[in-house]
Amino acid sequence: MSSLPSLTSIISRLRMRHLRLLIALHEHGTVQKAADAVALTQPGATKALGEIETMLGAQLFTRTHRGLETTPMGLCAVRYARLIYT
Repeated sequence: MSSLPSLTSIISRLRMRHLRLLIALHEHGTVQKAADAVALTQPGATKALGEIETMLGAQLFTRTHRGLETTPMGLCAVRYARLIYT
């Protein structure tokens, strides 16, 4: 059974690009549009999202036929990102 990383560990590994991406994913609803908004490629944005989800140990967005939907944990992460980034 793996344990969740400490808050200090998570904060030390999150970068501003991660925070910008979380906000953009929530606002735009697709990886491509979010990637465009933060000047990343779609594969780069997908990889960065995977890094963030691995760090947090939770899925932050679910893919639907209409795009991305933010999970409850994702909403917490987006709120945190907005507090730090803006």
